[in-house]
Formats: sequence, structure tokens, C-alpha cells
Amino acid sequence: MFRQVNTRSLGFTLALIVANTDAAIALDVSKLQGELFIAGATTVDPPANEPKNTHAYVTITGPSALRLYQNMRAKAEDDLCQDGHKLKRTGKLSCSVGKNGKEASCDFALDLVSGQAATGRAC
Repeated sequence: MFRQVNTRSLGFTLALIVANTDAAIALDVSKLQGELFIAGATTVDPPANEPKNTHAYVTITGPSALRLYQNMRAKAEDDLCQDGHKLKRTGKLSCSVGKNGKEASCDFALDLVSGQAATGRAC
């Protein structure tokens, strides 16, 4: 009986691995490029008494940022921070694409206390 349970478990495990491998192959995964910095909730002129480690500010660049921009359903608008760039915003995520349409960057932040998304960098 132990051998049957073990064989069944092995078969089930192999089936899960095959299913997950097929799903992973079907995904179009790209490596992330960018940067991260830790700061307080206020990045520009923060109050002296504000904790300096409550937020992780993330900027994604390269092909992954371009994919994010292209797949966002938000309407493109002029990026007031960068001349000639277009900007899309949804929730706390903002992505900008350059004049040539090939270079992009996306910004957001994570509140390290609550785990919630937060607004990323200002210009």
C-alpha cells in the first residue's frame, strides 16, 4: 500500500510539474532592468522627523518597461516631465515612452509598512 500511495503521489507531482512547465513556456517573460531606492514617504524635502525607510521606490527600464507601457489601457498624454515623451498612468503606476517609441521607464513605489502600492517618483 505504501508503494501505491508513493507512486500515485509521484505521478501527481510529475503531472503538476509538466502542467506548470507548459504554462511557464507559454508566458513571454522578460528580465527586469532598473533601480530601487529606499526612502520615506516624502522624497522631495522630507520633514526631518519622517522615517527614511518606509517606502521602496522602483523604476523599471528597458524592454520590460516598454511592454508595460504598451499593455496599459490608460490613454497616453504628454509627459510634462520629459519633453516629447508620452505618459500613461493607472493606479500608482506611471510609464513614459520616449520620442522614438523604443525607450520607456515605469515608476511606482511600495509602502513597506502596509504593503500597499504607492506613488513613485516625481519628475
